Amino acid sequence: MSITKQIKERKSVRSYTGEPLSEEHVNSINKYIGQLNAPFGTKARIQLIRAKTGDQPIKLGTYGVISGATDFLLLIGEKGLMPEVGAGYMFEQVVLYCTQLELGTCWLGGTLKRNDFLKQIQLSEGEELIVISPVGYKREKRTLLESIMRAGAGSDKRKPFGSLFFNNTFEIPLTETDAGNYKTPLEMLRLAPSASNKQPWRVMMKDNAFHFYYHVGRFSANDMGIALCHFELTCNELHLKGHFERIPEVSSSNDVEYVTSWIIE
Repeated sequence: MSITKQIKERKSVRSYTGEPLSEEHVNSINKYIGQLNAPFGTKARIQLIRAKTGDQPIKLGTYGVISGATDFLLLIGEKGLMPEVGAGYMFEQVVLYCTQLELGTCWLGGTLKRNDFLKQIQLSEGEELIVISPVGYKREKRTLLESIMRAGAGSDKRKPFGSLFFNNTFEIPLTETDAGNYKTPLEMLRLAPSASNKQPWRVMMKDNAFHFYYHVGRFSANDMGIALCHFELTCNELHLKGHFERIPEVSSSNDVEYVTSWIIE
């Protein structure tokens, strides 16, 4: 499955069959996780756990948002802008890989009881549980709660291209024509999931580079990581040469904070 198809296929899934992941799927996911490293020189790790003690399933509290899930991906990392960006990037790689395996996932940050999950893992000094995602087999039909949640979050809606991407200045929207070969990577970024679907990222094309900014907020650094993941993986698939680099001369504005730049090679 191409990366663009994975991105388009990925949907937040909140209703699961209750069937545990097969040994084959567990092994495939753990093998994939084992070969990943967080980008930007950051430290993060991902752990796959089963919400089960003995023969009896336990509920790892998600305030009723998730139903039927028995397996969870846990993102563990450090605080700070780039550590959280790098962690979000790596976690989205696993989410997209699970999409390729036709498994459901759903980023969860605010709607979880962290202590329930912390009982299942061991944290080193400086680490914290950042976000989780159930991973498993999707129910054929969404529950009423899931339909309400998706509608309330605006999960199927995205801001238009010209309100997220800009040309030389934040006063001039970037058109798909002017984006040229980077139209598709930017479109895949536009489709990225984000906390409460706030889509905090903004990108400016200027001086043979794309400069990435975000609106500061809870989980928005992780959201930025998801966006950068979509952008770079799509660039790689399309053989668009470049690399991320944080440029000291690029400054933040009153509305958004600068994160990094994609330098076109």
